[in-house]
Amino acid sequence: MILMDGVRYELWTPKKEVEEFQPLIKEHYKEIFGKNSIFIEGNRLESEAGKGSVPDGFVLTVDEVPQWYIVEIELSTHQLYDHIVNQVGRFIAGIKNTATQKKVIEAIYHYIQENKQRKAEVEEVIGSGEVYKFLADLITKSPVLVIIIEKRTPELDEALDLLKYSPIEIREFQTFTREGVGLPVHAHLFVPLYKPVIPVGVEPRQPELPVGSMRIKVWRSYIDYGYIGIWKKFRDLFPNAGKTIEIINDDGEIFHADVGDYEGSKQLWDLQKWYRKHPELKEGDIIRITPVVPMKKYRFEIVK
Repeated sequence: MILMDGVRYELWTPKKEVEEFQPLIKEHYKEIFGKNSIFIEGNRLESEAGKGSVPDGFVLTVDEVPQWYIVEIELSTHQLYDHIVNQVGRFIAGIKNTATQKKVIEAIYHYIQENKQRKAEVEEVIGSGEVYKFLADLITKSPVLVIIIEKRTPELDEALDLLKYSPIEIREFQTFTREGVGLPVHAHLFVPLYKPVIPVGVEPRQPELPVGSMRIKVWRSYIDYGYIGIWKKFRDLFPNAGKTIEIINDDGEIFHADVGDYEGSKQLWDLQKWYRKHPELKEGDIIRITPVVPMKKYRFEIVK
């Protein structure tokens, strides 16, 4: 639940992927990928062996460092393991096929060309009228695979580990509806894939720490054994021992931790993957932990 200005918003879970969840993502793709992004409906990605699949879409970001994404929109209630391994595995095999790359280039090119305003915007950003060449150079590079899901699960992580593809970005996209009103009044919770641009010479305003934020000093044992100790004064900000919480990394990637209890304090275990993500972390550094969804989701930031 989210409480905002005294009004309660309850978590709403879509039941139908195509009819309910996909339209939300397509409506808000610029908030997810950035204002200079373009969403194109997916084309069939076919390997040289003739096996293929159709992703939910492609996204092209035309920024200072252009990037393209293969987007798969999923519901956690589906058979994720079989679906991800089979479906997404075919995406990965298919995009290596030069004939498939050409189809993707032409599909995006025609999508840009059919709208004069869209064409002008792209040409302005890339500083050239050679849109086709720009796309050809970009699409021959490996895409970022993006999985957008309403709830990340261990089954999804296992499936993606099996694919052994990089880079992969996973984004949770949650919807909260106003109590007593329903979907017509709602709010979305997600971590964007882009970072806001700060104008040169303008110092970013440092936001006040959210209520409940805590600073934890890192000890060598934390890194060696993959855990973090939580002081007694912060114990009530975490669920009871035996529960699993979600950790949002500073780049938006999500990890999981198990809550333990030790002599009145609490501990967060199974953080080996998070520590491997931060090899620069050393004893004496500070981790700032901020509750995002109380008792469920927390943001980790290395303060140093």
